[in-house]
Amino acid sequence: MAYCFTPEYALPAGVGFPLFGRAHLGMLGALAVISALAVFLGCRMDTERRRRLLKWMAGTMIGLEVWKDVTLGSIGAFSIGYLPLHLCSMAMFLCLFFAWHPDSDGAGQLVWGLCFSGGLAALLFPDWTDMPLWHFQSLHSFLYHAMLVQFSLIAVLSGMARPRVRRVWKSMAFLVLAAAVVYPVNLALGTNYMFLNRPLPDTPLALCARLPGQWGYLLGYGLLAAVVLIVLDLPLDLYAWRKHRFRMLK
Repeated sequence: MAYCFTPEYALPAGVGFPLFGRAHLGMLGALAVISALAVFLGCRMDTERRRRLLKWMAGTMIGLEVWKDVTLGSIGAFSIGYLPLHLCSMAMFLCLFFAWHPDSDGAGQLVWGLCFSGGLAALLFPDWTDMPLWHFQSLHSFLYHAMLVQFSLIAVLSGMARPRVRRVWKSMAFLVLAAAVVYPVNLALGTNYMFLNRPLPDTPLALCARLPGQWGYLLGYGLLAAVVLIVLDLPLDLYAWRKHRFRMLK
């Protein structure tokens, strides 16, 4: 806690937490329990209360981001690298749109394919391990990404969102358009939003860097994203098919 509000650039070496170490696994375990309870309660609500819950969650995520940026500014640590150009930062706006337009199949597809996968990937492979577990940015990031996962699961498991493999192209189109905007920004500012210029070490994206050249990495990035999106949607397609078949047999 001694470094809770210490700017990242002023943190001494060795105060962070190891990937999948006891601190990381303990935090994941606690968030899993909290998330399971939140999803269970959210799915048991009636439709109107669930919609209000999702609106509140989307608003809270945006509030958390604003609080983080204001805090960073107050301690002199805000920089060009904190603009909302990472996929998980864009996700809060996708969640907000879905919360107000729950009948949109496209929004539901993006929430499941991008918000859920992005939030889960960030929790499993955090890029803030150089900070202490109890640093305010670390706590914010764990909570924020856990809420992305909770929001997505409530939307899908309650039946509000109905993602399907045939709609994966919508998620891919969003990724391509976002990358087309963000990549030039990275080149101009020297940033690495969406990890388009280089992968985070010790993550699945690092495998894509084995392909030759920057375009090879981006091609691998796109192929990995497509595989993940399809894998996420296949069980939902299978469940919907079996449910329809059961009704037909009746």
